[in-house]
Amino acid sequence: MYAIDFISDFSVEPLAEFDTTLAQLLQQTEKHNTTLTLTTSKRGLANQVNYEAIAETVEIVKQHPRLLPVGTLDPRYYLNWQGDLRACVEGGCVAIRFSPGVQHWSPITLLFEKMVAAIRETKLPIIVDFNGAGGEALEWIHKVGALTHRYGVPVVLNEVSYGYLGELITVMQEYDNVYAAIRWLCLANGLEVLVEAGVGDRLLYGSNAPKYSVTGLRNQVLMAKISDEQKQAILGGNALRLLGQDLEDLPVEPLLIRTQPYLPDKPIIDMHAHVSGFHVAQPHNSRTETNVHEMSERCNIELTFVSSYNAINYDMREGNADTQKFLDRHPVLRGYVTCDPRDIPGSVEQMTRYFQDPRFVGVKLYCPFGGNMATQRMQELLVEVAKFGRPVKIHMDEGGSPYGGLRQAALRNPDLVIIKAHGDDVDGARQVLDLPNVYFEFCSSGIQPGRIRRVIDVLGPERIFFGTDQPLFAPWFEYGAYLDAFQNEHEADLILRQKARRVYKL
Repeated sequence: MYAIDFISDFSVEPLAEFDTTLAQLLQQTEKHNTTLTLTTSKRGLANQVNYEAIAETVEIVKQHPRLLPVGTLDPRYYLNWQGDLRACVEGGCVAIRFSPGVQHWSPITLLFEKMVAAIRETKLPIIVDFNGAGGEALEWIHKVGALTHRYGVPVVLNEVSYGYLGELITVMQEYDNVYAAIRWLCLANGLEVLVEAGVGDRLLYGSNAPKYSVTGLRNQVLMAKISDEQKQAILGGNALRLLGQDLEDLPVEPLLIRTQPYLPDKPIIDMHAHVSGFHVAQPHNSRTETNVHEMSERCNIELTFVSSYNAINYDMREGNADTQKFLDRHPVLRGYVTCDPRDIPGSVEQMTRYFQDPRFVGVKLYCPFGGNMATQRMQELLVEVAKFGRPVKIHMDEGGSPYGGLRQAALRNPDLVIIKAHGDDVDGARQVLDLPNVYFEFCSSGIQPGRIRRVIDVLGPERIFFGTDQPLFAPWFEYGAYLDAFQNEHEADLILRQKARRVYKL
């Protein structure tokens, strides 16, 4: 098999963004034997003069034969945009990229339509980034699909959220010019759903490297329950067809990639997973069924700690009872008691009941529904949790001074192990550096090896856990990003195995 990475970007200087230097992109391209990588200067995706961005992309890419230039157009920089388009074509750009989300403009504008009409004459595809679009992205999927179809321009929708998978599939079924890059479509079984829907021939392997994990995305494709032919189409065949190129006629020699996914060679522990399903286009998971145990087995995970999503956002008592039923059915699972600061007496009753069952190993709290860290009721609940001597994993929200509330709880309850779910970057780690009872784990649809690495360097591997958010995301996808962040086997062993055993007293 070979790989064509359709989406990447780079910054010449590291200060532009932590994880997007040209050196890092080249390193990942070489490490993973990527035959060709389409790339864009970060200058063209930010608030910079567009023609300068095009020049930088073209000039840098000339120096690296396995990189292909992708030009940019920016409706905000209206002046001579037709000249910018000519510069892209004359510079050998193979696609034109738009970034309405991070640049804060809408593709539902007449100027964007005029640009699409002009691009039709070049016969180049366009890429539209959805990152940073917020809720408007749901409307954009259809609008961009319909507009580009009207002008006969192939369009690649990049960074469409997995939460909009149903709309994306519907639009791709309606308009055969619409393609999708798969990086953010990282739902467990998401590729299977897309292929089953009949749009597998328009899925593109686009890693958004070097910020995001190439290993994780390769794992996502290689572990999908689809044919090898379908995997190769996603990894490179669809891209070559869209670019109008043949493998035999490429300017560089095709490279063979590793066709075996990167999986743990020794059993590991996943301390962040769920049962009872999510509100996304995902089979196998509902209130009464799960495939977490099956995915864990495929990823060499010996124990997976689950909480009930039903308990988190709807019915605490019913959901915790659901969790216990799943533990009865699947020996690989361990449970969290989900508590709610809106019902402290009820939460205490739930902990008292379920901690009599040794398979329940900790407490789960979810601030976006129950209340942020700084509220009095959350602080009072954490005092009650501390009395049971079990770790608590908390999904913090951004409101209500989360780190101030976290610090207050950690100082007030020094023997309570608090695990911040979904991690943070180095600035967050520095806020808890002096609190030895605060830990991080990093599962996310936007999981980034660089972020994990920086926090390991601040907190040490002793304060990091491995979590996946199953069944929302596949464990091999999350594992790939962690693997990219590790520097040695000692770190890996601590984070993947030892710390969970010690802290959860397994």
